[in-house]
Amino acid sequence: MQAHFRYAYINASLNPYHEYCYAMLTNTRTLTALLQINFIILLLNFESKTMNELKQIGIALLSMIWDIYWGLAFGFMLSSVIRAFIPTSAISSRLGKDNAKSLSLASFFGAISSSCSYAAASMARTLLIKGATWSNAVAFMVASTNLVFEIFIVIVSILGWSFFGGEVAGGILFILISAFLIARFFPAKVKEEAKSNLQDGPTQQGLQAGHMHDFTEARMQDMHESDIKEPEIPKGFRSKLLLASSHFYMDVLMVGKDILIGVVVASVMMVVMPKSLWNTLFLTDNHTLPHILVVILNIVVGVFVAIISFVCSVGNIVMGAALWHGGISFGGVIAYILADLVTIPMLAVYRSYYGNRPMLLLLLVLSVSIMLSALAVDLGFSLLHMIPQQHTASDMHQKVFAWNYKTVLNIVFMPLSIAYFFIGKKQGGMKM
Repeated sequence: MQAHFRYAYINASLNPYHEYCYAMLTNTRTLTALLQINFIILLLNFESKTMNELKQIGIALLSMIWDIYWGLAFGFMLSSVIRAFIPTSAISSRLGKDNAKSLSLASFFGAISSSCSYAAASMARTLLIKGATWSNAVAFMVASTNLVFEIFIVIVSILGWSFFGGEVAGGILFILISAFLIARFFPAKVKEEAKSNLQDGPTQQGLQAGHMHDFTEARMQDMHESDIKEPEIPKGFRSKLLLASSHFYMDVLMVGKDILIGVVVASVMMVVMPKSLWNTLFLTDNHTLPHILVVILNIVVGVFVAIISFVCSVGNIVMGAALWHGGISFGGVIAYILADLVTIPMLAVYRSYYGNRPMLLLLLVLSVSIMLSALAVDLGFSLLHMIPQQHTASDMHQKVFAWNYKTVLNIVFMPLSIAYFFIGKKQGGMKM
């Protein structure tokens, strides 16, 4: 009765126009058609937004590749030439003592080696087998992943000279702090456990968990079986260049996928992630917490993001650029870049090499060293007014193909690096 009365009341109150609209809306076919039209409009708007985002991601991706290509090519080529012309056996045999000279040699040895994190871990294991101390082996790993030419060039290309200075200072502090912590607080029992596992050799499961590249897994296994015997340095200049090209070829195979993953993920993050989310994550708009606490929290976030990511080597530089443009602090970027030695895949490698307890202690020592180094760099550069002002992600992909020094260098290094790569492939890669 109430429903009938309500219907009669509504019907009586409608004027002819309202009656027409009411009739149209109560018609099932009409309502279905309207819903379909609205759905199509929403779908078109969604597709338009998606296509625009894909376009922006593509622009950011091409821009990053264009920005870093010449630096990557030049850095990897220079590193390969240095390794081909400088024998490493004379250096590696002098790393059995914990002193400033040995630490400097280990750092120099790392700086002229491959920037691949997994290759660095494998070589550090070899140094331990040959009698190097833990401090020197870790110093080699830190220098190999943070103080190499290709990383410096890419940092300058996409982040600027302030970050170059921060990376150098952070890398050196990382080496010094980790050496001190290992020398003072690394228990003898843990070292003995690691030594026992070194003699047994890495597990195949650990190798597979530690890297996504089948080529690198095979190379690391070959390293173990041959005890990483250094190839003889050829005498002729041409022969050394050919050996250098094989180093270049293997470096590209080892880290190429990681770099590509880093560039793609960074491009997507810069376009898709809303600014509000970045601000919340990095406390950009915070006005209540002390600045030092915000810096510390950003550093912790940087290390945590690095741990759960699967990007290593130069690939984490472009990821760091995305975090910087998202609003993370200067020290947070430095912490993220330094922390590629504590990613989950790297921890799996440490576990397969040294065992559970050494891996956990190594994680603790490296993480504390990274955070202290990044904090010192942030505070020091802030006092010196050397921290650049942050800018939006869109600034990173403007004027992608402008005629400038990057264009000239890319024109030179693109064909040169491709030819160099295939020459190295023809050599069959570095013979271990």
